Order: sequence, then structure tokens, then C-alpha cells
Amino acid sequence: MSKQKIEALKDNKNYKKCKNGKEESKMAYQSRKPSSKLILDKELFNQLISILDKNIQVGVNEESFSILAERLKNKLLTYSVPRTDEEGTCYVDIRFFPNEASDMIWQLLAQVEKDTEVEDYYDILIKNRENK
Repeated sequence: MSKQKIEALKDNKNYKKCKNGKEESKMAYQSRKPSSKLILDKELFNQLISILDKNIQVGVNEESFSILAERLKNKLLTYSVPRTDEEGTCYVDIRFFPNEASDMIWQLLAQVEKDTEVEDYYDILIKNRENK
């Protein structure tokens, strides 16, 4: 993972300094139901957890990123709801608060390969904004 990604993650407003100097994510502890719902089949759920496992193993240099990945993994394994439809297909219902959804997107973006050819969509965005 690049240093830019780590720095961008650290700049994310969902982080705070703890008493011991380590960074921690502010996870949402609210009594209301999380607003974002994601329904995954069994295979996609396993892939999502595997990505978090990889991010947990990132190492000491990126400790706050690993801590966040571990918290998200624990949340998914504790609060996700498994279900089976009439045809016997297994699904998992996952709910996120907005800050958790943002944290999950960062976790997924960290796994994007640099070798992947990417078009410059930022320029397209700027042109679209200028045309408004």
C-alpha cells in the first residue's frame, strides 16, 4: 500500500488519537439501526472478510489501518445476519453506519493494484463541473 493511501486514510476524520498515542477509529455506537444495507452472497461475504484479513496483516508501519480492518471484520462477524432464500442460496445482510461504510471503502481501495490501467476520470469530473 502506498504512503499516499496511508496518509489519506490518516487524514480521514474518523480517526482520533488515543491516550497511548495510537490512532483509533471512532466506530458508531448508537442505538439506531445503521442506514446503509448491503446484501452479499456467501462467496462475496467471504471475499470481503478475506480482504480485511489481508489489511490486518499490513504491519506495524500502518497500525491504525490494521486496527480499523480488524474492527470492521469483528463487526461483520458479530452483527451480520446470515439467511437462506427459498432456493437454498445463502446470503448475508450487512448494515453500516455512514462512517463505517466510508472506512470499508478505504479498506477496499487499499487492495486496488497499481498495475491496473486507469483512465483519468478526475479530468472528466473537472470538465463536467465546469459545464454546469
